[in-house]
Amino acid sequence: MSTNLRKYTKALYMLDAVAQRVPADAWDNPSCCDGWTAREAAGHASWLIRNTASLASGNGSTPEQAEADVVGDEPAAAVRAIVDDTVKALDQKGALQRIAQTPFGEMPIDAFIGIVWVDPMTHAWDVADAAGIAHGIDNDSAAAALAQMQPMSDALRGPGMFGEIREPTGDDAVSAYIAFTGRKSVAS
Repeated sequence: MSTNLRKYTKALYMLDAVAQRVPADAWDNPSCCDGWTAREAAGHASWLIRNTASLASGNGSTPEQAEADVVGDEPAAAVRAIVDDTVKALDQKGALQRIAQTPFGEMPIDAFIGIVWVDPMTHAWDVADAAGIAHGIDNDSAAAALAQMQPMSDALRGPGMFGEIREPTGDDAVSAYIAFTGRKSVAS
């Protein structure tokens, strides 16, 4: 298993674990992502995950759709199915070596997931925060994400991306990473 696949798979299951614990009445709670509910944050992450499976299978990009529509009326089940399908697609012989046109240019799937593994982890935090539940992100993963993203800090800032860096709310790596992304808890 490649290091990128290990990180990506772990992040996928972080999102899935959060989705399975969201109370049914919390999916439409606002998230820290401007204009998005917990359902929409999960839908955004799930679309990218599903797109990764399609690219890994050699089928090109999947059509974009409204974030809430990606996960529909049963977001927890949709997230689980999308994660499972993606893990299966990435487990196929040659999937990681397949060259695909990605939002970052043409590259092997292994390189692509080495970039986007932070997305499901970050949106796991968004969904958990909106639902008022534990995010389950470990400090090692957060520290690795921060180390990967810091050199690109300026390129990551803007509408629909990371906000301005905030002051961490704690002294752990998760707090540092979340502050780096410009996120602020909806509970605060």
